[in-house]
Amino acid sequence: MQATAHPRRVAHVCPDCGCVRRLKPSDAAKTKKCLGCHCREIAPLGFAATAARLGRDFAIRAAARKRKKSPSSLEQRVEAALREIPGITWEREYTVERPDHNPYFVDFAVTTSKYQIALEVNGAYAHRHDSESLRSDTLFLYFDDVIVLTEAEIKKTPNLPAYIQKLLA
Repeated sequence: MQATAHPRRVAHVCPDCGCVRRLKPSDAAKTKKCLGCHCREIAPLGFAATAARLGRDFAIRAAARKRKKSPSSLEQRVEAALREIPGITWEREYTVERPDHNPYFVDFAVTTSKYQIALEVNGAYAHRHDSESLRSDTLFLYFDDVIVLTEAEIKKTPNLPAYIQKLLA
């Protein structure tokens, strides 16, 4: 039995993020970006196509269902921290229905014995261009408080449950 040789691989560098992958020469010739950068680039196009075909409300709700099914690593950390805090309940991708407007989806709606709080998780890349004032102003119409956790806070806080519990108090 003769062993088959593995095809030769070449280094391919993503021009956006610098990620280096080893690809077959034919694959390296066809692709420009790594899968992560490619998906970040085409995701808005998919949303726009869905919104044009089925309506913006449908596209917004479909995106929220996908986020609920596949939370980001930061959202997973926050959810794990929330599980450790006694006396609260929460819901991920909580829908804020607004008359005559598309819905808002809040990362976490946290309910304490006294308050309902919108808890947003902002990753550095995904929210790099965000202006939170309009969103926060709108959320204050529906919640007693709005808390925004940044990626830096989530990653650098040694005791995330205690930190969040302090913010919720």
